[in-house]
Amino acid sequence: MDKKFISLEDVLGRDAAELTAVKQGEYETDKLGAVPYTALDHAEYKQIKRDCVKMTPNGTGGMEPDVDDDKMMARVVIAAVNKDQRSTFTFANKELLAKLGVTTADEALAKLLSPGEIINFAVAVQNDSGFGQKAAKATQEAVKNS
Repeated sequence: MDKKFISLEDVLGRDAAELTAVKQGEYETDKLGAVPYTALDHAEYKQIKRDCVKMTPNGTGGMEPDVDDDKMMARVVIAAVNKDQRSTFTFANKELLAKLGVTTADEALAKLLSPGEIINFAVAVQNDSGFGQKAAKATQEAVKNS
């Protein structure tokens, strides 16, 4: 049986909104209930990763990248929630920060969600962003081992 591959004509014949649609989801939290989020695109994810890497000495006179996995998971959740247009909720809201007695969205997230919720929420966002189970599992393992 010959495998049928997609053609340019097939793609051009499809609705543009369908082709460019971004996945949306919601994550059920203990304290907040259902929190809506929108999947991240490659550029957004890459920027989050870049923001969570620092160069550290490797002991041989060189430097190597060190990813802060906890910070990255938090930033994935914050960005995906901020991006979602279905709700006005954001972890970075000044009134929310003041109510919680914190100054950053990262701190608000840590007050409102348990560490396990943050990791599982981030994995849900990663899955909907196209990273799949393999990448999500690797991230969970990295966090577990840190």
